[in-house]
Amino acid sequence: MKNLDVQHYLNIYSIRKEMQEEGITNPSEEIKKFTIDLVEKLKSMHLDDEIILTDDSFLDSKGNLIIKFPSKSLKNPPHSGFSNF
Repeated sequence: MKNLDVQHYLNIYSIRKEMQEEGITNPSEEIKKFTIDLVEKLKSMHLDDEIILTDDSFLDSKGNLIIKFPSKSLKNPPHSGFSNF
């Protein structure tokens, strides 16, 4: 299985951000802010750094918090396949 690293998530969430900006998708403002914040944080990290997903957060390889999922999205977190993002 491919490593789930910064590059992986940066690619995915950059596309989601573009889709939100173009109006292709229209999630809540909370989700839009989450997407923008996550992309900005990932841009400052090394592309090959591992990302760890928990039920409510993105963590770096050392277990440090990168960002928490918005509370309303926890019904369908982004890695569940039924994302609100």
